[in-house]
Amino acid sequence: MRQIFGDVRWEVKAVVFIGLIIVFTVVGPFGSYERYSFAQRFSYWTAIMVGVGFFMHIFISMALRAPALANWSALLRVVMGASAAAIPGAGIVEFVNQIYGSSAVALDQLITTWFQVSIVGIVVGAVEYIDWRPKTEEAPAIPMSPFHKRLDPELGTDIVSLSMQDHYVEVTTTLGTTVILMRFSDALDEIANLPGQRIHRSHWVALPHVTRLTKQGNRVHAILSDERQIPVSATYLKDIKMALE
Repeated sequence: MRQIFGDVRWEVKAVVFIGLIIVFTVVGPFGSYERYSFAQRFSYWTAIMVGVGFFMHIFISMALRAPALANWSALLRVVMGASAAAIPGAGIVEFVNQIYGSSAVALDQLITTWFQVSIVGIVVGAVEYIDWRPKTEEAPAIPMSPFHKRLDPELGTDIVSLSMQDHYVEVTTTLGTTVILMRFSDALDEIANLPGQRIHRSHWVALPHVTRLTKQGNRVHAILSDERQIPVSATYLKDIKMALE
């Protein structure tokens, strides 16, 4: 659960969330325009968006992360996640409908609601979770490791560094940073096949992202591709120098 919510791009989700509430309130789809006033539509769609949006995020994130679906396209995984999330989502919609005075729920109506929630979830998920930008050039293949299964798809696979933070491991990729609850030594075991080097008792860096070493007084730092400076301890200085030659 920490991995699903630990590094959510809240600013993006807030824009999507608020935008959908405004659009649905003004347009009044699925008969809500005729049944409710403007204020009622606002509260109605806010309640539905909170409930359905929660399950959409959980199920789509799980589908995108699932190793068993790794060979599927991102769009197919979004479709699977949204369709699964629409099962409890349909229940939420009908529950809110009952609160707002709708008639008893029939099975065919529940199936129709599931289908409608699925379609909306697929469209929103495709926009929010999939990078549709054309790839201008083929990037070098990045070796995969057991540790990559722990990463949110939004962080990509290009790991820059790992750092120990109490009982957590802070992992930085080219797309962002998150923390994972595990021992640092276990994380190092899982990335043993990656081209990297431990440079401090609390830090590991990917060699392709080390641009240079710099010395300030008696302290040596590794300068990374994202301009961060990671300290290099004397214990690992010789090893990192040899690795960079």
